[in-house]
Amino acid sequence: MTQGRTDSSTNRGLSLIELVVAMAIFALVAVMGTQALTGMLRMRDGLTTRSEETAALAQAVSLLRADLSAMAPMLFYPPERGAARSALRFSGAPGARQMALSRGGAPGAQDGLGLQRIDWQLRNGQLSRRIWPTLMPATARLQSPAMPVLAGVRDLRLRSYWEGPGWTDGVSAARLGAVLPGQAAADDDSTGTLSEQYSDSLPLAVELVIVTEDFGEITLVETLK
Repeated sequence: MTQGRTDSSTNRGLSLIELVVAMAIFALVAVMGTQALTGMLRMRDGLTTRSEETAALAQAVSLLRADLSAMAPMLFYPPERGAARSALRFSGAPGARQMALSRGGAPGAQDGLGLQRIDWQLRNGQLSRRIWPTLMPATARLQSPAMPVLAGVRDLRLRSYWEGPGWTDGVSAARLGAVLPGQAAADDDSTGTLSEQYSDSLPLAVELVIVTEDFGEITLVETLK
């Protein structure tokens, strides 16, 4: 009789309290698993975004290096008989910069020599690039649409290195030679308003600093001679 009672007590199953405790443990494990999965998804999204930003920065740096290293000492003649422009120009105020340069070695250029005019522009944190397929375009329609290259850019800074004076901010008109007579215009340089003397001369080297929101300052230095 005693043995029967023992078997009945052993097989009675879980009590209500034990069932509640077990369900609470399962719920806690489920919540922890959900939080871990959510954290992993957020981390994945963050890594994806960071990877895309890094790829965009790498592309921008690559394009800028290619343009700077291929600069050609050639004047640019805008369409509709516009005044000649220097081989290298840098103007504008902080956060709103323009850099234009003549470059060679570009495939598909109209003149067969690979000469093009590259216009870089910084507006509202967006760095964009436009191309003239020749240094003497017949019409303004030949210029390509602006191609967005890099977002989150706060400013561009340029220094040029000249024989004798060394490094100078921007492209100082006082350093330029081979001036075309009678061709001068007001141009905002990083050092102030200067009367630009249009020239096909290039400095010995240039230093371009890209000030970004996410990556800080990126410095590019290219020797030209």
